[in-house]
Amino acid sequence: MLLVFCVHAAGNAAFVVWGFDFQSASFSSLTSHAQRLVFWLYRSHHGVFLFFVLSGYLIARMWRIPEVMRYGRFAWRRTLRIYPAFLVAFAASLVFAYGSGTWTPPDWPRVIGNLLLLNGAPASAAAPFNIVTWSLFYEMTFYLGFPLVVLSLRNRVAIAVTGLVVPIVAAAIGADTLVLCWSLLFTGVALAYAGEAWPRIPGVVVIAAYLAITTLAALDALPAMAAIIAFGGVAAAIVASCVRGANVVARVFETAPLRALGRVSYSFYLVHWMIVVLVARAVESASATMAVATIFAGGFALSAAAATALWWVAERPYFASARQNKIAR
Repeated sequence: MLLVFCVHAAGNAAFVVWGFDFQSASFSSLTSHAQRLVFWLYRSHHGVFLFFVLSGYLIARMWRIPEVMRYGRFAWRRTLRIYPAFLVAFAASLVFAYGSGTWTPPDWPRVIGNLLLLNGAPASAAAPFNIVTWSLFYEMTFYLGFPLVVLSLRNRVAIAVTGLVVPIVAAAIGADTLVLCWSLLFTGVALAYAGEAWPRIPGVVVIAAYLAITTLAALDALPAMAAIIAFGGVAAAIVASCVRGANVVARVFETAPLRALGRVSYSFYLVHWMIVVLVARAVESASATMAVATIFAGGFALSAAAATALWWVAERPYFASARQNKIAR
């Protein structure tokens, strides 16, 4: 989640401080170390990729044993997990869009498209209100479709291969590379199905590989497709290291601050972009150093506070119900 936050904080900081649109910039076009550092942080889109791998791993763990739960119950619980917090954040995004002048109601097709998460669908005509919600389309498609794949194929190798190959082929023949991101969910599936057969890689090597791949991607030294595929492998190594524990990667993620952020990570994901934009607008007239520091530090602090509140309102009831149902069984 920190990585995703850095994307939006860095993008807004660059625009406010230097008037840059990092979307169309390259590392070689930058003229100062500060710009290069902020640009490297902006190229942290792999935070979402890591989440896709982790999500695929966790969902596959639920379905490694055939018929571990009924499909209807699984789909309903996934919806209850995702939708309440999304709805609260969606209401906030409508206020945000109206206040910023990017939306004038009524525009029901756009509202309905976003409510159905279709703003993330390839070639969608539904402009997003909250730009981070594009990934929810891919997540929900996977959540609702993966159990059906398991129940129809009933072969671990076929499931993993099908999920990895289809999106890659689609991207190779012209689909947006975001389609390839969807395949990273199946990288997590492959990791879950491999279990102890997944190779053990020293934590230091995993960290070095992660830094090498992400930095090469930031420098545009790797094509987008190659970067995503390479990151899928290193992300799976990170998840495997955390699951097995007793290594430097696991110890990093087990620290108290990261565990606290992890608990509210979904809520943080939903609210942080709007808050970062508001903070950036508030510091437009500040000095460069003050503006960058405020966007990163202030944006993070406010996002964490808002995420905690959203978690208590919209996520905690789900977890309380899940614990209660487990105790009842």
